[in-house]
Amino acid sequence: MSRLPRWTGGRVDLTGAPPPDGAVVVAVHHTRHDDAVVVRAALHPIRSPWLGLVTPTRAVPWGTSARSRALAALRAGRLVVVFPEGGTAPGEAVYKGDVEVAHLALEAGAPVVPAVLSADRTRLELGAPLDFSRHATTPHSRAVLRAVTDEVMEALSRLCGLPYHDLPAAAARQEESESRRERARAARAGRVAARRKAALQRQEAKAEAAEEAADLAEAAIAAREAARLQAREAALSDRLRAAGIRPGEPGRGASADGAAGADGTDENRTDEDGTDEDRG
Repeated sequence: MSRLPRWTGGRVDLTGAPPPDGAVVVAVHHTRHDDAVVVRAALHPIRSPWLGLVTPTRAVPWGTSARSRALAALRAGRLVVVFPEGGTAPGEAVYKGDVEVAHLALEAGAPVVPAVLSADRTRLELGAPLDFSRHATTPHSRAVLRAVTDEVMEALSRLCGLPYHDLPAAAARQEESESRRERARAARAGRVAARRKAALQRQEAKAEAAEEAADLAEAAIAAREAARLQAREAALSDRLRAAGIRPGEPGRGASADGAAGADGTDENRTDEDGTDEDRG
């Protein structure tokens, strides 16, 4: 067991198959930006019954200078840690490795030990060493380097229990970034559409409310007009009753005149009859 740096607040166990003595390339699945710090702490010089003295080199980016330093360390019988995926691997997968891991192993004649950090960062598990001595006398062509690298990455995939994607981690991160941007754009578009829909619903609600208010106002006007008409009819009925006239009956004056006319006609006829009698 080795202490992690104090700021990490923990320890890390080194587990798995014992690595061979001498020069070794430890290929670690890269998941977080502090992997180099944790691995360096795990492989800090420590005596172990099976591990012996381990002295890792610093984690540096790939390049001519880094390759030269790593080869020098391996030829001196030291252990070199590499992250063949280059950058951190997005998601739950192992990605295509850089052929530099194969170049180091073949140039130095060193085995490659796959390694993976546990999710809780408390354990560095080492896998079985991969021996590539069969390529010692073959030209290190691009095809050979790629085949060796793929074998290392497949061993990492098995050790991690994760699927292997034949895609560089950088490309996967780019795809993930584009996917996040696309999801963000879709979310923004959804929010805009929702706001527009809400605004349209508010406008429709206002229009419906205005229409309902207009209908209510029109109904109120009609009700007031009906009330005024009813009031006038009631007032007229009251005046007629006050005059002794029942609403719906003919006036008294008209009836009396008619009766008088009828009587007068009868009297004239009587007079005429009487005249006739006198004449006789």
